[in-house]
Amino acid sequence: MGVALYIAIKDKPDEFDSFMNGKDLARAWDALNVIAVIIDVPTIDKLCSNAWKNPDKGLAVFQKYLDYIKEHHASVENANYVIEDLEDVLRLIGEAKKLNSKWRLCLDY
Repeated sequence: MGVALYIAIKDKPDEFDSFMNGKDLARAWDALNVIAVIIDVPTIDKLCSNAWKNPDKGLAVFQKYLDYIKEHHASVENANYVIEDLEDVLRLIGEAKKLNSKWRLCLDY
């Protein structure tokens, strides 16, 4: 199985599909923390918490991660899969915004 990161959405409708793989994103944890310092955004360590967050901030932060990795594939292993996971994160946080809700990044063991 393995460790995965995923987005939880507060008070999401039962029929809402929030599935994402998140395994490659979790494997890239250390590299993403290094990238965070380079692009001046919160680290994955800080983003992965029990606190519910505002979608606007999350969209901006994860878009910066995505843009950086698209330009610097060698910055993470399996960059294409990490990019897919980041696109899922952005999609789900975008859905939280549409629902006028909040999100949090969670770690699944």
